[in-house]
Amino acid sequence: MRGNRKRLENISGVTCLFLTLISCVVAIFTQNYYIHALFVFWLFILFIYFGLYKQSIIYLSVYIFTVFWIVEMVPKGIIFLSPMLLGMIYRFIVIIMAGYLTFSIPSGKLIAVFQKCSLPQSIVLILIVIIRFIPTISGEFKTIREAMKVRRINGSLFRLIAHPLQTMEYAVVPLIFRSIKIGDELAAAAIVRGIEKPTKKHSYYSISLGKVDIMILFISICLMVFSIII
Repeated sequence: MRGNRKRLENISGVTCLFLTLISCVVAIFTQNYYIHALFVFWLFILFIYFGLYKQSIIYLSVYIFTVFWIVEMVPKGIIFLSPMLLGMIYRFIVIIMAGYLTFSIPSGKLIAVFQKCSLPQSIVLILIVIIRFIPTISGEFKTIREAMKVRRINGSLFRLIAHPLQTMEYAVVPLIFRSIKIGDELAAAAIVRGIEKPTKKHSYYSISLGKVDIMILFISICLMVFSIII
């Protein structure tokens, strides 16, 4: 497990960002079911390689169920589940998987990439806050669910979906107020660390590509080209 985690920490931020960009191209332009499934399987292999076993099984199961329902059930008139929703899941699951992998690496790697780019400091500040914000807000939601359990409030996923008003009251409202505070704290922390100083920024993390990064990008680009021309 530690070896897989080390692999994930050693991957370059450039690789993850380009993988996400390639996934967006595949999601938009791919018309062939087999090429789309091949790219999903490629992301599944990457999840396994980096030790994200639970997430890989969840995403692959959702994809298989979605394709099965679209191909087998919808033509038979069984529309218990919205075909539009299933179509959106089918189309964007590759982006979600690539995005999950991107935000699983240390956030400093992504920040290092943006700092090397010739972007205005205001845009870099916004990107840094977003990158830091997403994993933080995920942790805050887990804290809210734990607080709900302590108060003997059932915070299961089924109850959150089945009772939207209670979800709004017990989960969403606290999350919104915490998000406002966390966003201000992250922005202030970035300013204190000199993000607005008009000098060249340096990072602890390197953006150079290793052998694994080159292999991942090469295979991903090949699959993207196939998805466009086939």
